[in-house]
Amino acid sequence: MSLSAILSAKVHRCAINYIPSFLLFFTLPWLAWAEDAPWSEPLTLEFALGLASSDHPQLQIAAAELERARAEQSLVEADNGLTATLSARLRWVDPPAVAIDQSQDDHQLSLSVNKPLYDFGRTAARETATQAAFDGRELVYRDAVDRHRLAIMAAFFDVLLADQAYARDTEEMSMTYVRSDRAQQRNELGQLSDIELMESRSLFQASRVRQAQSAAAQRTTRAHLANLLNHPEHLPSDLAQPQLDFSQRSIPEEVDAWFAQIEQTNPVLLALKAQQKSAQAQLNLARATDNPLLAGQVEVADYSRISGNHDSWRAGVTLDVPLFDGGRSGALVAERRAELHQVRASLEQQRRDLRQRLLETWTELQTLKVDQQRLAAEQQYRDLYLDRSRALYELEVATDFGDSMVRMTALRYRIMKMQFSTALAWARVDALLGQGSAGVANTSDAPEASPVQSQ
Repeated sequence: MSLSAILSAKVHRCAINYIPSFLLFFTLPWLAWAEDAPWSEPLTLEFALGLASSDHPQLQIAAAELERARAEQSLVEADNGLTATLSARLRWVDPPAVAIDQSQDDHQLSLSVNKPLYDFGRTAARETATQAAFDGRELVYRDAVDRHRLAIMAAFFDVLLADQAYARDTEEMSMTYVRSDRAQQRNELGQLSDIELMESRSLFQASRVRQAQSAAAQRTTRAHLANLLNHPEHLPSDLAQPQLDFSQRSIPEEVDAWFAQIEQTNPVLLALKAQQKSAQAQLNLARATDNPLLAGQVEVADYSRISGNHDSWRAGVTLDVPLFDGGRSGALVAERRAELHQVRASLEQQRRDLRQRLLETWTELQTLKVDQQRLAAEQQYRDLYLDRSRALYELEVATDFGDSMVRMTALRYRIMKMQFSTALAWARVDALLGQGSAGVANTSDAPEASPVQSQ
């Protein structure tokens, strides 16, 4: 019997007898649950990124902070606005004998209008603080969206890598099973020692474990992606292979150009600068707590009984000048000054962290570029070696054709991982530079794994 027939028969027996039944637990559920998913199969990366919405819990937190900042703005405007109060009173009295009006009804209806006129800088400081806080929260929300889209992209790539790893480990398990079965036959004929037989069986069992782990990863990565897409009940079954193209992207010779840009466009840094502006305004507000307050008031009223101290209307201005508050204003200034120092320190620390992350990503892209060239050379070698192994296999001269297939599948996995790592690195650069996180590559569908492309 030829090796081709042996391999076909043994692989078939392996699939029936040695693939554990619990693997069906990992594959069947998402196939069933994906039928009612809010996306069509296969799921594309572009569509997955489009599912990043404010409904996700991670983004709801940032959105809630933004709404609170907007509410604080409205509160400042309301405190400095015009207020009107309608008061009504029902009362009966026993008037003294000297009173002109001896009626017992003493009801009252009045309308009072108040408006702060000038507070010597307090309102201006509050408005500056709340506006800066709102601007900062908008930038924080924008950064949260970018990070969420990055997480979706990484999870999408993890699913594709898990599927490729499963194909690689399944081929390896099939080959180790064939070798273990042949070793059993040779051992029965006295051509192979028991130690070598046990070694072959051990390699087969190890490959079974790796395949089971790959099958488990297929499910866990899909569950993670479904959670990020805000549809945890729908595990995607089929994902389209994105065609990634980095031909329009160039790595700068020095990272200093990116360092200069990150200072002007990074949303996290800009948010901290806005927070610093808000903290400075809060300090100015604390210093203005001792300033006078000038306010105007108009009141009209109607009474049910006549009295000498009842006015039909009154209008005036009041000036309140704080004289002594027991040291409260000084303590408040010290607290706001400490907050400002903390924000300044956070800004400088974040600047250093972001520069470090940008430098690490820049060096990662340099390394991936070299790795791409290495994989391209290895792919050419594996293609030629596979062609030679196939020719010799058909002539039944060599028996390493299965090994060549396994190595080729493993190479496809490494090429895919390199391409995905490059895409994520460019996406991180775009996010750090404030240019979004998903516009780094063409994500049109491709039926097979993308070939190694030049950067």
